[in-house]
Amino acid sequence: MTNIHFRKEKISIKNIGRQRFWIGVVAGLISAISISLFFNHSREVLRLFTGMSTDLLILKENELLFFNYFFSLLSSVLGLSITIWLWLQNKKHNRKKDRIYKQLSVTNTILIFWFILMIISRFGSILPIVLFGTPGYDNHLNLYEEYWILFVLIPIVVFTQSWFAVRLVYQAGRWIFLSFLFCILTAFTLQLTTTVNQEKLNSAYHQRYERDYNYIDQEIRIAKEKYGIDYNEQTVEILKKRFTESSVKQIESIKNVFSANKPVTLDTIILQKIIIRNYKEGGWYYYRRNSIENWRYALPIDILKQLSFFEQNSKETKELFEVLKEMIDLVNTPEIHWEAYQNFTETERRRSLGARYNIPAPLIEQLKEVRTRLLKEERYSNSSKDLKSVKDRE
Repeated sequence: MTNIHFRKEKISIKNIGRQRFWIGVVAGLISAISISLFFNHSREVLRLFTGMSTDLLILKENELLFFNYFFSLLSSVLGLSITIWLWLQNKKHNRKKDRIYKQLSVTNTILIFWFILMIISRFGSILPIVLFGTPGYDNHLNLYEEYWILFVLIPIVVFTQSWFAVRLVYQAGRWIFLSFLFCILTAFTLQLTTTVNQEKLNSAYHQRYERDYNYIDQEIRIAKEKYGIDYNEQTVEILKKRFTESSVKQIESIKNVFSANKPVTLDTIILQKIIIRNYKEGGWYYYRRNSIENWRYALPIDILKQLSFFEQNSKETKELFEVLKEMIDLVNTPEIHWEAYQNFTETERRRSLGARYNIPAPLIEQLKEVRTRLLKEERYSNSSKDLKSVKDRE
């Protein structure tokens, strides 16, 4: 009489085959390590691309740790998919339907594997280039705070889907639990061994703008020691950004404050001095080249107006003259020829290009006029004598 099996057997090394079992385990581990390395190094490469066109994308410590664990756990369960894919390609069938179920499981496992890799690769490449690398981006899409649950669910879905079709062939309750523990252990190991230290890229980016950052820190420290002004961390952080929306708004708001018919505060004057010194961009140029509207900072005539609000020996007057000095120094910045670019810092190159192409002629004329008027003012004789002459643009 034919012996017909209706009950599923328990999954075991014997049913899989000892050699196939160990090949699957080793292949899964190698796949997990390779995928984790790919994820982490790709993230740094894409961060590098963002730093070329806009502010470098720098993850906070808790965000970095979260995504490190996400990549490690996802790599672990994807490695498990490869393991199961190899295990179920054996030719031992105890029931008539086992061959169909195994083929279904193999197809399902490899489909999930490539589908998840495709999704991660697609979004991981599009977001940094199209969104994170766009000038003006200011963390408008916070994946960590707004979509963290999605990153928790993805590894869970991959894990459960990998075992779903297997259970059509075998009883796998104990193996599911053991594989879950093994994936967790592997994820912790990968997080410690395959993650890339983002400080390497951060340090390189910081070194590029080191002169800007040092000047900001120096002026913030002097303002606190000399005037008792204590800027909050957010203000200083925005000062060190270049292309974000908050940075552009900061520049625009300071210019608007200077143009108002009321005295500006000392802390705002110091901020304007720092911004001019570092020649921070204030958005796109919407006007013709020589339009004074393209000047992103306080106009010389507005600085002259602000001087009328304060006593000649006040600290505000002193800092307003410092703003004028920085403005004149910017206009007088010499041209740097491309052969000598490597001998200058990023700040010097940026100021040179800005002085040559982005300073409107009416602004230069207005600056000359204001300087002349201040030199004639007897009460400003001590302060105005340090104002250098304004050079004409070639």
